[in-house]
Amino acid sequence: MNFKLVFRVSGKVLLVEAACMLLPLAVALLYGDDPRPLLLSAVVTAAVGGLLSLLRAKTDFFAREGFFTAGLIWVLIGVFGALPFRIFGLLYPETGAFPTYIDALFETISGLTTTGASVVTAPEEMTRGGMFWRLFTHWIGGMGILVFVLAVLPMSGNRSMHIMRAEVPGPTVGKLVPRIRKTASILYLLYIALTL
Repeated sequence: MNFKLVFRVSGKVLLVEAACMLLPLAVALLYGDDPRPLLLSAVVTAAVGGLLSLLRAKTDFFAREGFFTAGLIWVLIGVFGALPFRIFGLLYPETGAFPTYIDALFETISGLTTTGASVVTAPEEMTRGGMFWRLFTHWIGGMGILVFVLAVLPMSGNRSMHIMRAEVPGPTVGKLVPRIRKTASILYLLYIALTL
């Protein structure tokens, strides 16, 4: 198992997640909300992602690395995606939102898997930046987190194919075009068009 390469790919995904936190941060600043939960979360996520992406490894990437990477990405995206919610809960305990890290983790995983379950009983008490992050996790999860990763991260064909196999059910992976990244990009362009 090529753990260094798995961690390096996972670090790049965390960098993408940190970049995704900048959009809700901009919303928070636009509405005059407290930007600290999103800013701190983006900085911590980017720092850990940056450290992991610096690892140097052999480029051997097989199916077992693909499955392990897919599982690790799911765990890391959830763990770091919960930070804005938990920091909000710590800064504003009077709202009663996210009193524990488990609540924040549940909300994030619920969004990324688009289950629709929520621990938020009074969404109107959240900041607009926090609410945007909550909704953005649902939007990203709507296409599948690993499809999102394949759309934004440059990877060689065999790496992306092994990760895609871990996400897609069934014995074979269907593609619109020969390159997985191009297929993921086309799907996201359609998704953005439908969203707009």
